[in-house]
Amino acid sequence: MIKKIILLVAILGPFGLYFLYSWLLKLEKKKIPIVKLSIASIILLIVALGILRFYGDFDPNTKYSPAKYEDGELKPAENK
Repeated sequence: MIKKIILLVAILGPFGLYFLYSWLLKLEKKKIPIVKLSIASIILLIVALGILRFYGDFDPNTKYSPAKYEDGELKPAENK
């Protein structure tokens, strides 16, 4: 879940900060710098994906076993 939040912040963060900034300063007549905000968003997305890739919790050799029912109870998924 935290990975999804980090990715959403990386994508939407620059746009949200700009609109908060323009709302606080009442900049209504200024054009929105969509290209600069998009580039900042892409850079943050690449950094976030790199961090999530290299600081993951799982070894590449782990084996995933999906959730299953045993004796009428749902056993959670495991990484062995």
